[in-house]
Formats: sequence, C-alpha cells, structure tokens
Amino acid sequence: MKLSILIVNYNQKYFPRLCLEALKKSKTDFEYEVIFCDNASTDDSLVFLKSAEDGKKVRLVRARKNLGYGKANNLAAKGARGKYLLILNADVMVEENTLQEMMDYIEKHEEVGILAPKLVYHDGTIQPSCRRDFKFLDLFIKRTFLKKIPPFKKRYQRYVMADYNKNNEQEVDLVTGAFMMIPRFLFEKICGFDERYFLFMEDFDLCKKVRAAGYKIIYYPLARATHYHKRLSEGSAFGLAFKKISWLHLNSAIKYFWKWK
Repeated sequence: MKLSILIVNYNQKYFPRLCLEALKKSKTDFEYEVIFCDNASTDDSLVFLKSAEDGKKVRLVRARKNLGYGKANNLAAKGARGKYLLILNADVMVEENTLQEMMDYIEKHEEVGILAPKLVYHDGTIQPSCRRDFKFLDLFIKRTFLKKIPPFKKRYQRYVMADYNKNNEQEVDLVTGAFMMIPRFLFEKICGFDERYFLFMEDFDLCKKVRAAGYKIIYYPLARATHYHKRLSEGSAFGLAFKKISWLHLNSAIKYFWKWK
C-alpha cells in the first residue's frame, strides 16, 4: 500500500464525513487507506465514524480518553500499512488531484522529509501555513494586537513568511500540521510526534526533528486543499489570559523552547 491517511477526531461534528467524502473523490493511481483515531468523542461524529469503518480502506481506532493531537496520530500510525503517511486534519478537504500531485512529487524527491500543499480558507484566501524558525516573543506577538504595531509588525510578517510568494515551491523551516505527508520509515525513525505536547507545537517539533535527521521540508503549492480552520488561540491579550486553550498553548510553547534551546 502506498499511503496511509491519519485523521484525528475529537467532537468534530460534520467534518469527518465531509473530509472522507472529499478523499473518496480523489483520482489516484495508487492504493490508500484512511485511519481515523477518535479521542473519546461524545458527539455524533463518532456515530458516523463507526458506520464508515469497513475494516479495510477505512478503519477506526478508538482512544479511551482524549490523548491530544500528537499521541492520537502516533496511535493511528501504529496500524498504518502505507509507505507514506498523510497527517490530515478532519477540517481539510482535498481536491480531486491533491493526493496524486503530492505522491508524484514525494516519490521523485528522496530528500524530502515533509511535503505540505497550499492550504486555502473556504473564502479562497491562502492560509499562511509556513513559518520561519522563531523565538517565544514571535508567538506572543502573533497572538496579540502587537502584530499590527511597528516594529512588531515587521517581525510578525517575517515569522509567518508574509514576504514569500505562496505560489512558488520552496524549502521552508516549519509547516503547520493540518496537512503533512511524510515517509513512514522516517516517521518511525524519529519516533513520530513527541507525546509530551497535548495540543499545539507538536507539528513544529516534528518539523525540527525531520530537519535534524537531514531531510527537507517542502511547501508545494501545485497541490492544494481547503481548510475550514477556526483559530483556537488568537484574540486580545486580556481574553487569551482566561482561555484554557491559551494555557495549553503556553504549556506546549515552554516545552518546545526548553527542548530546542
């Protein structure tokens, strides 16, 4: 089998159904499987996942509790049979040729450790899905009003790579974890996602490990997908201080910078 698609679900309502429907419309010349890992959902999405499971092309792995994003992906990967893994968010809808375009590229470039497509929001706006290596201050600027104020604005734009042409293929430092294709041998070699991160930063950490292993991270805009993305950790500084999700992000950021200092 050529590809295993890993999708973590936690109370995602309708997205798993839409995501799977889009995948099934894919035009590929290779065989692939879809492995959902459900993080103890309590909504109707679990009902759908049970009905969608066929034991062959679509499989369901159920966690007894919410494991977090990275650990759930690692659990799904344990049963993967594909030569390559596709880590995919449930709220990402591929186009008919997305999987084929990605596979054609990564098969021809052995130096590539992670391949990421162009992601666009539902309104057609291109998502800034690539990052340069950054400091703790860059994260704080991104999630507060400071990103609109010089000179912080310039620093923020550099971090999110606002200066690059998003229609050009290029090697980058980091990509967000909504859509990442990686050779399975490499994922296993670097021990997958670091499970110390419950949510946030696990994708950037994986990118750092891939680069440390001597492989490239490539942004490949010829392949594209739509991301129905909701920002969980952005807002006013005052509002963020009282959000549980913000404390999770802070906890992950501390672990990340301590690990890669």
